[in-house]
Amino acid sequence: MYRSQKFLKNNSISQISNSTEKIKNGSAFFAILGANVDGNNFIPEAIKKGARIIISSKKSSLREVKNNKIIKIYSKNIRSFYSEECSRIFEHPSKKISICGITGTNGKSSVAALLSHIWGLESTGVIGTINIQYGNKKEKSKLTTPDCYEINKILKKMKEKRIRNLFMETSSHALEQERVHGIQFESAIFTNLTQDHFDFHKNMNNYFKAKKKLFSQYLNKSKKKNKFAIINIDDRYGLKILKEKKKSIKYYTYSMKNPSADFYIQKVNKVKKKYELNIVYMKKTCKVLTPMFGNFNFENILAAFAYSIIKKKPLKIIINKIGSFKGAKGRLEPVGKKQKVIFIDYAHTHDALEKTLKSIKIEYPNKKIITVFGCGGDRDIKKRAKMGEVGVKYSDKVYLTNDNPRTEDPKKIINDIVSGTKNSKKIKIILNREEAIKKAIVTADKKDVILIAGKGHENYQEINGVREAYSDHKVVSEILKR
Repeated sequence: MYRSQKFLKNNSISQISNSTEKIKNGSAFFAILGANVDGNNFIPEAIKKGARIIISSKKSSLREVKNNKIIKIYSKNIRSFYSEECSRIFEHPSKKISICGITGTNGKSSVAALLSHIWGLESTGVIGTINIQYGNKKEKSKLTTPDCYEINKILKKMKEKRIRNLFMETSSHALEQERVHGIQFESAIFTNLTQDHFDFHKNMNNYFKAKKKLFSQYLNKSKKKNKFAIINIDDRYGLKILKEKKKSIKYYTYSMKNPSADFYIQKVNKVKKKYELNIVYMKKTCKVLTPMFGNFNFENILAAFAYSIIKKKPLKIIINKIGSFKGAKGRLEPVGKKQKVIFIDYAHTHDALEKTLKSIKIEYPNKKIITVFGCGGDRDIKKRAKMGEVGVKYSDKVYLTNDNPRTEDPKKIINDIVSGTKNSKKIKIILNREEAIKKAIVTADKKDVILIAGKGHENYQEINGVREAYSDHKVVSEILKR
């Protein structure tokens, strides 16, 4: 005999978890079937630790619970049920905050960081790949989008701190796994979509369907008023989102190619060491200066500019804030001294690496480019050869090295990358990442540009399944000091 899902709400159960590590006496345990782990296998452990309520989408697992004191609840859509309960026990904090979900393969962190900069760190929050931040509080992120329990826990703290605006990166995994189910989004931004995470989604169609859920499902079902979406129409998947417009959402578009977009960069001029963007919007034109270079950076600026205009932030503040923003940590971040031009970048897809290298080539037309990168283990194998191809095409020299091989053989990962390079003579393989960076810097000429790609802001290296402290920033700093 199973109890109704309403049992938790009616009995004000406040201790819930989908992990046995967080089970307390009297807790409700959600046995969720994951991609790699089946929570149902941990039901006996949860009961042993004090769980008195078991929720599962498997009736067979519930039947195996013979203890009559244990309350059993069957839930067909257990992920959405868990998310709803997480929101309930923290008193639905998303209702009180203006939440903008940002999704896409690349640009999420940069757009979130710029928006936080424009709107003021004191009154804004960020949940994303680099960190979780609100007011004076800042902590490292474990996932781009946390578990729904953690999201609501963070949102409640933000509400208590009177945070008015939250910019949340929403990953395809989180959208597919319903981690943001029940979150009351007010707006959403789509940046772009290129191949990534095929280890999880298998193909582009599934990947796009997951991303699209932010608009078609979560924003659409949100109870917030004046909901809007901002879409990059230079990306074909952005155009696909527009074809499936929802009546409850107002759509705005941005582009660097299409003058009919609501927000359009008409012209880009280099002014000394900065770039001047001529932005056309709502029958108006304005000029915005930025110290950053590269079309992908200009696209991110345009997305943040559009959001801020729509939300009626004063234009003068928007322009001043964009002009003083130097970029998110580990995103084409200059880290060299005057005698060495060195950038650290998070690019870990072939599209991101290509855009970054192209931008460097345009910015430094007469300099040789030296690139250091690798590919993550236990992740999308299909992108490795493409990354090798791009790296060799746009670089004068390439150092292939480790980038979180995790449980995979690092040599196999390198071989996969090399398979796309036609065994180019530009390549040198040094598995130890610190040694590869050192070799690149020490042997580089003063006129060369060095790009260290793949890890960006990350402060660890995972080899043989063991995560150890490591930072590209620290390595570069120590090498330059010597």
